[in-house]
Amino acid sequence: MFGIVRRRRPFIHAHWYVPLIDFSSDTEHFYKSIEDELAARQVPEVTVERIDLKQAGWFSGKRTYLRLLRERVVLDICSSAFGTGWYYSCRAAELPRHMRGWQVYLTVLVLGVTFLLYWQLYGLILGSVVVGSSILLLLLVFLAARSWGTLDEFLIYLPVMGALYEAYFRRDTYQMQDQRLMYADIVSSVVRLKVIEFCAAGGVPEPEFIKVDSPDQILTKRELAKYLEKDGEKKR
Repeated sequence: MFGIVRRRRPFIHAHWYVPLIDFSSDTEHFYKSIEDELAARQVPEVTVERIDLKQAGWFSGKRTYLRLLRERVVLDICSSAFGTGWYYSCRAAELPRHMRGWQVYLTVLVLGVTFLLYWQLYGLILGSVVVGSSILLLLLVFLAARSWGTLDEFLIYLPVMGALYEAYFRRDTYQMQDQRLMYADIVSSVVRLKVIEFCAAGGVPEPEFIKVDSPDQILTKRELAKYLEKDGEKKR
């Protein structure tokens, strides 16, 4: 519906892990060292938080990840034991913005009630003028945000208005695309350097970074079939 409710899959920038046999490390120290390195490199507009994700169902244990978020680009980093071994992992993805169906219905309901209230208070003609002026003001705010960085950042984090702004008014410029790619690549590189540093301290001078590169991470089965079909046509 209108291109803003349709759920889109995340775009995966990078996904890799490092398996280590008979190895142990300090998760908290590892996460803190990444935070300090990003601060030293002055990576802009990064939100850093620790999140606890369940390992399986509702009653399963949790695993603490380090999440680094900048607008829609998120990196989830893990450092954890696996039996007598250890592993590091990093996922960098761009999360698409979408509105849920109930948010659309609630928005329409609120707007309808607001319009009726205006018409009840000011009459049909004056109420219509007030409603039209409010809509025009909102459009002007959206247009102004395209060249006003602070307002742009404020709008994109709003639950409903932010989705409307991104879908129809926010320009996805070369600069924005480049900054998303730079953020994902630079932070992923910082994490790699820290993994190498911690592995060397534990007696593993050359850890193996295994890239996870399977299309089914991003594509549905139908999209995957089309992908394989096109790939087969290219090889003919």
